[in-house]
This record gives sequence, structure tokens and C-alpha cells, in this order.
Amino acid sequence: MRSIRKRWTICTISILLIFYKTKEIARTEEHQETQANGDGELSLSRSMVNSSDKINQKSGSSMFQHSVERWKINSSLVLEIRKNILRFLDAERDVSVVKSSFKPGDVIHYVLDRRRTLNISQDLHSLLPEVSPMKNRRFKSCAVVGNSGILLDSGCGKEIDNHEFVISYWLTNKVFIKRPSTGLLMYTLATRFCDEIHLYGFWPFPKDINGKPVKYHYYDDLKYRFFSNASPHRMPLEFKTLSMLHNRGALKLTTGRCAQQ
Repeated sequence: MRSIRKRWTICTISILLIFYKTKEIARTEEHQETQANGDGELSLSRSMVNSSDKINQKSGSSMFQHSVERWKINSSLVLEIRKNILRFLDAERDVSVVKSSFKPGDVIHYVLDRRRTLNISQDLHSLLPEVSPMKNRRFKSCAVVGNSGILLDSGCGKEIDNHEFVISYWLTNKVFIKRPSTGLLMYTLATRFCDEIHLYGFWPFPKDINGKPVKYHYYDDLKYRFFSNASPHRMPLEFKTLSMLHNRGALKLTTGRCAQQ
């Protein structure tokens, strides 16, 4: 289990490295556009957040809405990310729990909280599959659904259900350590078996692009300042990473209302 935790950390770093690589490409393109047009747009992080409590709504809204409308999958970048992650983590092999992973009587430790344990009983072991349910599976379109209050009144339910595979999670994780969010980990998993990944419910700011207050989680009243040290995640950096990957076509990040179908 310790080796799996290490693989998670390394593959997350790999994603961040890909982000910085694509960011440099984007900076070069923006610089060229600025020289050609005489002006340039603010970066996403600067235009959308000036502090932990304030969003520059005008430039943030128009900029992100524009990028959503023009979004197109970048298959070569998707493949590059998958190959990089597979160097450190194979979701089919490392994350799926099968009968051969444990035997009755084993005591396992949770990856994110080493103090918590689980005893593998005979009944539990009998329920485990012989092989990974994801073995040799590939989906054209997947949805990874996060926990942000941005989901409330978004009208994205039907759009999410139309994806071939949906990853959703909603239980509060009370592990108070700085770590990648569950959403980023689920995206990492999805790169293994999804050709096109759509993200919903990822929004680490107290207000949406129209200035409406946004709950930290859509399903409870948990309160964190989004830039607070009390939060177990580095959400703004993660969102910046995902936003850049969205702009490069590696994934599609939906942060507003979905079109009614």
C-alpha cells in the first residue's frame, strides 16, 4: 500500500509537470498574439481571483466562456498524459482490489490515513472479483463529477448521464493533510481508460463567474476559506492546472450551466 501511495504522489507530480510544459507553450502563443493584436488577455488565475474572497468576474467570465465554446479534444496530448501517468501508476493494476491482492485475515492500512485499518474477513474476500473490472476496458467519453457547490442548479445532470462512464464521489474525507484532492486523483484514474474526459463540480472559489456565492461542497455545509491552510487540498493550484489542460484540449472543464438537451 505504501508503494501505491508513492505512485499516486509521483503521477500527480507528473500531471503538474505536464501543466507547466503546456503553460510555457501557451505563454509563447499568448505573447505572439499580444504582439500581433497590441493587447493580451489576463491569465485565468489572475482574471478570476484577486484574493481568497474576490473574483474579477468580468474578464474571468468572458475568458472562460469563450474557451468553453471553442473547446476541442487534443488527442495527442491526451495520449501523452496517459503514457506519462502509466510510467508510475496503472489504474487497472494498482487501484483495483482483486482476490489476489489480499487473503482473509490480512489487515490493510488506508493510503491517506495510515492510522486507520481494515480487516479482510472471509466474507469480504469472497466478494472481491478475480480480475479487475476495468481490465481491457476503454470508454470514448467519461465524466468525473467533483463536489463543488457549483453543481447546484447547473442543469448538468442529463449531460453527465449521457457519458459512457461516470466517476462520482460525495463522502467527506476527514484526512487533514495537504494532498491532491479526490477529484484530481479520479481524473488521474480516468486517463487510463477514457479517451475523452469531462469534469464537472470543480470550482475552488467562493463565488461563481456571475458573483453568486458557491458552497465548498454541494451536499453539506462544510466551510473552508478556499485559500485557507485548514483545507486539506491545494485547490487553486489544482484548478489552475486543470484549466490549462482544458485550454490545451486534454480535458473539458465545465464550470457554468449546461445546455439543456
